[in-house]
Amino acid sequence: MTKPNGFTSLRIYLTIVLTVLLIASGYSQTNNQPYSIHAIGDITDNIINRTSGMASTGLAYRNNRYIITNNPASLSAMDNQFFAGEIGVNGQYIDYTGNGVSVTNHQSSDITFKRFSLGTKIFRHWGSAVGLVPFSEENYEYSGSEQIGGSAAVIPTYNQGYGGINKVFWANGYEFLNHFSVGITTSYLFGSINNKNIILGQAASIYLSSNNNTFFDHLYLDYGIQYYGSINAHWDFTIGAVYANQTNLRAETNTNVINLDSNVLRTKTTLGTYTLPTSYGFGFSLTRNKKYTLVGDYKFQNWSSLRSTTGDFFYENSQRASIGLEISNKKVAYNTLYETSFFQAGFYYNKTYLIVNGTPINDIGGSIGIGVNSKRSILSLLVVLQYGIKGTTQNNLLRENYGNLSFIFSMRDFWYTHGRKFD
Repeated sequence: MTKPNGFTSLRIYLTIVLTVLLIASGYSQTNNQPYSIHAIGDITDNIINRTSGMASTGLAYRNNRYIITNNPASLSAMDNQFFAGEIGVNGQYIDYTGNGVSVTNHQSSDITFKRFSLGTKIFRHWGSAVGLVPFSEENYEYSGSEQIGGSAAVIPTYNQGYGGINKVFWANGYEFLNHFSVGITTSYLFGSINNKNIILGQAASIYLSSNNNTFFDHLYLDYGIQYYGSINAHWDFTIGAVYANQTNLRAETNTNVINLDSNVLRTKTTLGTYTLPTSYGFGFSLTRNKKYTLVGDYKFQNWSSLRSTTGDFFYENSQRASIGLEISNKKVAYNTLYETSFFQAGFYYNKTYLIVNGTPINDIGGSIGIGVNSKRSILSLLVVLQYGIKGTTQNNLLRENYGNLSFIFSMRDFWYTHGRKFD
């Protein structure tokens, strides 16, 4: 009797995961993201999955082959008796412009692991997925100066921050009445952010160093709903919505003040919370002849209800609008409609939650993607190129001109198969 080939495929997939992790770990993260200095860093809007080429537009997008977690209600569309796995890797290049940017050092780049997920149908109408993705990221480094005791004299300083919050999730989508699906994602957010403020003495030696390491964690829930159907023989549609309650993350900050001789002058532990505000979003999807799909999303998060912890920036409500187009190439094989490849394009406008020096920080850009589904193996590949502009050079701020090159590796195979005997 043959073994269920799902187990063999899973071993292959895990081997690929480990290989990609080893490759990604060979590169250090060197990107300097100036606006991540505020709050919990840059909150991840670029979802690395099948929707990436459409500017991560997918609140109403359903797919039977890929793990779509933009809206957990999408998981009910997965094929029965199949399991799927996905990993995502992203390479980023940033060019900086504005006052204070070095003429000889105004670029940075890195490559990072962005996604790991596994999904399957638990029952006929119930799709489920687990995974690990980044929730927010902080990485900045700059030199500056501080006044001494309120006088006109200044002393040079060096500031650095790195870390972020990770998201381990379990997403579920359940379909009923053949046109209606609901979903819930239960996540555990955890991670640490380290901030250093170093006052430099003569010959750039450390005069005084203040190190703050803050660990965050808490459960996080978000919900989704979709309604889908056919307008006629040529047109299909889906409308979707997502919602997340306000959540208070536990925050524990350990502060160490160190002098020139590396002696610890002060140690302090502070307990507190960091609030993630209520958020919601709406989306639509319109497909013609199972080939051409137009999608659109709008997301809102109520940051203005909160107050910033420092005086150099303020919160405002974040809003993100995006639109995407997908062209899917299919052919019939063994009396089944099979997708061989697809092309995607998308555009987004993101009004972030930051106002710095009285200036809103906005993010605008576009993306294109090309995907191939192998007919002779369990693997698929999606390559996405994204370009965007974040920030502005007005009011002594910086502008980030960035490009992302993402690779999403997917696999899919039977999870349950009946072995056969051969004579």
